[in-house]
Amino acid sequence: MMMLLKQLIESPITSSKLLVCDPFREHDQEELVKEVIGLANADVDGPRNILFGINAGGLNDSGIVGIAESVMADLKKAHRTLSALIEPVLYLAFIYDRINGKLVGALEIDGCNDKPYIVGQNFSESLTRGQCWIRENRNLRAVQPTELVRTDTPEPARKPAKMGKPPPITVGFNDEPDCELLELAIPDTSDPPFAEEEPQAKQPLDLKKTIKEKIGTVTTRILRIGGAHKRGPGAKPDESGIDAQIDKVDETATVVANANNHYFFEEKALRLNLCVCNKGSEGVENVSIKLGFPRVPDFDVVDRLYTSPFDKRPQHVIKKLGYPDVEHRDDAILVRGSLDQLAPNSPKQAFKCELRLAVGPRMQGKKIAVLYTLRGPDNRALGKGRLKIKFGRVAASGS
Repeated sequence: MMMLLKQLIESPITSSKLLVCDPFREHDQEELVKEVIGLANADVDGPRNILFGINAGGLNDSGIVGIAESVMADLKKAHRTLSALIEPVLYLAFIYDRINGKLVGALEIDGCNDKPYIVGQNFSESLTRGQCWIRENRNLRAVQPTELVRTDTPEPARKPAKMGKPPPITVGFNDEPDCELLELAIPDTSDPPFAEEEPQAKQPLDLKKTIKEKIGTVTTRILRIGGAHKRGPGAKPDESGIDAQIDKVDETATVVANANNHYFFEEKALRLNLCVCNKGSEGVENVSIKLGFPRVPDFDVVDRLYTSPFDKRPQHVIKKLGYPDVEHRDDAILVRGSLDQLAPNSPKQAFKCELRLAVGPRMQGKKIAVLYTLRGPDNRALGKGRLKIKFGRVAASGS
């Protein structure tokens, strides 16, 4: 997700493949329906996108203005409404992430191979069944659907080349391409860092009183761990400079939150990878894999790497570790990865960086199904199937 958003942000110019929405005004559903149809009908190849939270007129990072959490929630709901209003069916996916601390999102429109796309049902007085638009660079133009139907005579007598039968490809867990059932022990997460300090760090009390009560205890202890406090052991804390101490309290809350995220989503997360093996006699290029996990209580797929609050590596180094793209939807969690080439009889890991699973005690004794889909050149289907994970007892503390 982050990679796609970064690519879109690098050249935020409205075209037949990309609409950069003005971040300083609201866009209603009717307008989004028109824009999605216009982009889907555009005379271009590949996916198209609508970008939110970017000011195309800004310079460098000033162009990232972000959108509010409430707007993000509305957009996530709106893309499902759009799917029901447009015919034929389009593949719509809403992706989002924080870039430079600001929420940025994009609505991806894919599978635009059945033009013309039209309004499929009456929505309002001004948006009725049969309406149609096309985006031509910066212009959105209303058209009749018949204008988009090809009337030129195709070249005759050329049969498409027959695609050979896909090679047999097996998918299993970790290092075993034939392993379809994986048993995992639920991690013990009963002892997170700073468990006693977290509620105190969040209490909205008078800051002066808080500082006087906590100085030399919570704040000092955590800041020592982070290397921010340089006093010798046993030395009394410096109580001068209330503003500076307020900053330290804020810093403490951030350290506590980041440390707990690292504990639950990295230290105590279960690691998972898949092994893919091409059992045919020829190699296959441009192979991609998509996984579908269920949305169930006490189970989640971690969306990114959560590093320790004291990890000083820059973000671009963390991103190069190659954590898979994770998309949380209302009905499922989707994970996407690229395997590039699959050589014959040479098992290969699906992900460069292992997937992290956050699993709680209520999953004990339960199973989940993991659906996978493999695709090759030109989005050709190479196979699909189902794997299972069974969760055992909570692991003993310290294991």
